[in-house]
Amino acid sequence: MRAQPPNLLQIHREALQAGAEAAYDAIEADTARLCAALGCPHPYLALTALTGSPEVWFLNGFASQAEQQHVIEAYAKNAPLMAALKRNSEAKSALTAKPVGIFASHRPDLSRGVPWEPGTSRFLVITATTSTRQVDGTVFETAEAIRLIVVPADTRRETDAIAALAAAESHILAVRPDWSFPAKEWIAADPAFWPSRPL
Repeated sequence: MRAQPPNLLQIHREALQAGAEAAYDAIEADTARLCAALGCPHPYLALTALTGSPEVWFLNGFASQAEQQHVIEAYAKNAPLMAALKRNSEAKSALTAKPVGIFASHRPDLSRGVPWEPGTSRFLVITATTSTRQVDGTVFETAEAIRLIVVPADTRRETDAIAALAAAESHILAVRPDWSFPAKEWIAADPAFWPSRPL
């Protein structure tokens, strides 16, 4: 079956304070373990920036706004999970700048090439642009008409080659499996990379 991008992409970005990497790592690894133990209702992808200042991105993909609302309600009904997430969020608040949240809709009319689906690659190059030309990559568009071009890669060499052709505002990101909560399909597709914990 051909991979399909999510219709709605949620991006949560956290810039790390200087020297906060070790403490942040412990908190996020604990959060991922708690999500597995306490029944997280939706898979998410964590990535770290390989260039520029230390930054972490979290990606959530949804088929629709209705699915997103269903996931929000499922989180709210899981009191133990919500308490654990709140505790860890408060613990890492001193380690990061104020988080930035972005929602973007898939634009298949502007996309070209093999579609990207969360969990199917180990690296991503994400470029933000206002250009309307069709490009290689999976395109998502924010309400402010900013287009996010997502290009997946499986190796660092491939990632660097993609980034060399991308615009200056591109972000080079590596997936962090130990900070993510993978869907069972992600694990099945790349069991050597993902921890063996089914959704």
